[in-house]
Order: sequence, then structure tokens, then C-alpha cells
Amino acid sequence: MVQAASDCCDREYAAFAIRHQPILLAVARNICGRGANECDDLVQDVLLRALLKWDKLQEWSEPAKRAWLVRVLHNRFLDRCRRRGTEAAQVLGLSNVHKLFEDPEAPDPELWECVTEAELREAVSSLPPNLRRTFELHAQGLRHAEIGQQLGAPVGTVGTWLFHARHRLREKLRRSAESRRERGRG
Repeated sequence: MVQAASDCCDREYAAFAIRHQPILLAVARNICGRGANECDDLVQDVLLRALLKWDKLQEWSEPAKRAWLVRVLHNRFLDRCRRRGTEAAQVLGLSNVHKLFEDPEAPDPELWECVTEAELREAVSSLPPNLRRTFELHAQGLRHAEIGQQLGAPVGTVGTWLFHARHRLREKLRRSAESRRERGRG
């Protein structure tokens, strides 16, 4: 008798998970803006939490279950973002300064290797706040849409701010990097 009840609960949960997984994936893709792996991981995390709480969830109405799932998904996404922000000081560093020189107007590719960390930090800190924050978020790997969400700005504005930040940083760092490179060759 106990086994039959357990099998019934297992089948109910499986049907629930199958029914809600596409909805959760769509929401995850909408808020993550990242690759399928991250979205899949997030959805699996939410479904695991639902399984652990299934004894209470199965008593709820369908709309209440769906609302709970989406709320948990959103909260888990925010937790992951916070964790990513604290796992490493994701301020622009020498390891990713090459991002300054990723566009066609950029000076020759090895020039970024001639920038010191102190010069880079000083140049970034001298940017106006909106340009500095946009550049820092981009250097952390966020996409334009994600940066726009964080800063409350349209995607087009983010692109413009990023363009201006890169331009100012290149101009500010170019002379010292070129002179350091010339000294190194001589």
C-alpha cells in the first residue's frame, strides 16, 4: 500500500516537472540571456527544489505552483549573479584588458600587453560613472541586455556608453603603452 502511494506521488511529480519544464526554460532564457547550459542548470535546480518540497506543493493549485516555480527560478538566478559577483573581484584587470582593443579602430593587438595594472585602474576610475560601470560590467562578461537591466538603460544606450568608454580608455592608455613598447624594443 505504501509503495503504491509512493509510485503515485512519483508519477505526479514527473508529470508536473515535464509540464512545467518548458515554461521554466523560457523564463530562464529570458532572464539569463546566456547559453543553454546555464538555463538548463537553473531549471534543474528549481525542479530539484520542487521535488524536495513536493509533499507541500502537491496540495497547491496549479497557478500557485507555477508562481512558486517562477519565483524560485528568479531568486536562484539572483543568487547566482550575486555569487558570481563575489567569487572574484571582477573589476577589469590585466587578464582581460585586451577587451579594450577588440574593435577595428584599435591599435595593434599586442599594445594592450604594455599597459600596467595601475594605469588601467586609474584610467577606468577616471571615466564618468555611467561609462565606468558599463565598461566594468562588460569586462565581467555581461551582455548589453544584462547591463541595461542593471543600469536601467536601453540596450542601444549601453552600446553607446561602451563605445565611448573604450574610446576614452584607448586614448588615455595609448601614449604610455606605445612609449613602454618602444623602450622594450630598444
